[in-house]
Amino acid sequence: MNRLKDCQIGDTFSIKYLDGTLEQKRHLQNLGFVPTSIIYVINKNEDNMIIQLFDSRIAINDEISNNIYGVILKKNIKSQKKLSLYKRR
Repeated sequence: MNRLKDCQIGDTFSIKYLDGTLEQKRHLQNLGFVPTSIIYVINKNEDNMIIQLFDSRIAINDEISNNIYGVILKKNIKSQKKLSLYKRR
């Protein structure tokens, strides 16, 4: 089980469950973060992520992405190759 925070740019993620207080869970569910939803990571930096959920782009912070658990369905292979080539030099 992975956290959304562990995803990289271009990864596809499926939600399994939400963690946090009841108020936080309810807010996320109102935005569309429900089990079996598919998330596509558009951009990521140290503290924030921009994701695509259904047809909407949503910006979330590190605290929220830490509370979303699920499975990474598809890894972005291009970013992994760039990292491995960079480490070899």
